Amino acid sequence: MSHSSGISVTQSLTEEFGEAVQSQGTRLIKVQIVDEQLVPIKSMPVTSGATYEDDLEKIHTYLDLTVPSYILFRLDEKNATGFAWVIMCYVPDKASVKDKMKYASTRSNLKKQLGGNYFIHEIFGTVPGDFNKKGYKAFIDMQLSESPLTHTERQTAAEKEGGVFVGGSSTAYIHGVAFPVETAATDAIKGLLSGQHTYVQLAIEAEKEKIILAGVKNIAIDELGAQVPRDNPRFHFFRYDHDHEGEQLKSIVSIYSCPDGSEDTISAPVRLRMLYSSSKANIENVLSSLGGKASVKLEVNAGSEVNEEIINNELHPPKEETKKAFSKPKGPTRGGKRLIKEGK
Repeated sequence: MSHSSGISVTQSLTEEFGEAVQSQGTRLIKVQIVDEQLVPIKSMPVTSGATYEDDLEKIHTYLDLTVPSYILFRLDEKNATGFAWVIMCYVPDKASVKDKMKYASTRSNLKKQLGGNYFIHEIFGTVPGDFNKKGYKAFIDMQLSESPLTHTERQTAAEKEGGVFVGGSSTAYIHGVAFPVETAATDAIKGLLSGQHTYVQLAIEAEKEKIILAGVKNIAIDELGAQVPRDNPRFHFFRYDHDHEGEQLKSIVSIYSCPDGSEDTISAPVRLRMLYSSSKANIENVLSSLGGKASVKLEVNAGSEVNEEIINNELHPPKEETKKAFSKPKGPTRGGKRLIKEGK
């Protein structure tokens, strides 16, 4: 069962949404949590002559890379209350753990306080592409392919998809999913720490809800980027033995890769991305429990974002040159007058 955050809708949001319903001229309202309240941030009018699908392509301009938000989006179809609306819950992977938990547990308040009868769908996503025309069609296709569910089952499915809780009857919330880790995975990490190999890749087996070993290799740092899948999230550990300023270092590089559909990647399903995102802390705990510590942590979309230069800059940030203070020329001395001899 999900828990409500207790965060409420402000009067200004209630009025703006009510006006949007009455006027029928507003396409979307962006909502965020500010000072523990749900407030309207921006709105967009219905584009003249455009369909809702045309306006879906503009949603990405209202989304931030690291800050979650809700988008109240008006469709062109009508029901008993007028035009139908959709609640879009956007929680990017790079958002803080606190924000992820807060937005996941506040969605039901937003819907209930504005009037649940206005909203026919709730869509959850971690990248802007989840809400464009293609993403919305994929959501509708998924809805149509599912067997008829009771209201409670639909609510549970929506919460799972949004990452409020995941897996069976457990109540593991978005701020930390502690799936069990198979022995082969822990043994591989032990081998990495002892120097038996340089690279370990871990994956989540969603159906069985556990962390599994996806690969073990001996690779050089210039081969690291090639290990990042273009279509599925993964956790990576790389042992980077190198020399820096005469000191031999054995650094552990921790990488969380999650393709978002850009840079020739294929965006993974929303639920899978949420599972990986909420398992990051658990993966770090596995490493530390085995006596390891990541010297650098990276979160990337594609393998092109992983190379020796990037890792070295993270491990050993370039030293800033100390600017020399400007020396002001000394003025004439204030001692006695100088004797100037005149030529004969």
